[in-house]
Amino acid sequence: MPDPQSIPAEFRERLGNVTVAKTVPRLREFLEAGRTILTIGGSTSLAYTTGLPIASALMEKQDGSERPLPREKFYVPGSILQVRVDNTNPLAYGMSEEVDVFFDNSPVFRLRPEAAMLGVKPVAWFESDKPLRSGWAWGQKYLQDGVAVAEAKVGKGRLFLFGPEITFRGQPHGTFKFLFNGIYYGGAEAVKMN
Repeated sequence: MPDPQSIPAEFRERLGNVTVAKTVPRLREFLEAGRTILTIGGSTSLAYTTGLPIASALMEKQDGSERPLPREKFYVPGSILQVRVDNTNPLAYGMSEEVDVFFDNSPVFRLRPEAAMLGVKPVAWFESDKPLRSGWAWGQKYLQDGVAVAEAKVGKGRLFLFGPEITFRGQPHGTFKFLFNGIYYGGAEAVKMN
């Protein structure tokens, strides 16, 4: 955190830290009240801290417990990978069935068996064990069937999880639609027809 004296006085009250104990319950209240949160990259950890039925797909079992895959087994630093897209989902409106995403050791999800029943749906996933399109990918086989983009109902609201960097520099020409669809879809209200 910056030195408070380096911040203009009228903005100092806004300094603080995001914490699981204080911030996450407020974000969950925000969602449950019918609001939308879009998360990209590391901020998708909100799914874990709010208790959604999601786990990291990049884990291995060792000595009866799970741990993240070590770099000797999985490492994808700044490469272009291909995902399959459910373009019938409003979050993927206007997108093709396959899209290239910028992946920089990004989060990848595994939906637990109860996920669909609890309103968590995959929107884009790694259909292949060789999704590399450009760059370098060590252990890309671990990505197969991992979820890259997901939508979750939380109370009356929606949480959108974008593991890959959908807004990274010039690459996301094909993935910006996820961001803008999330903004519009998240705020949309159902209209009842007579």
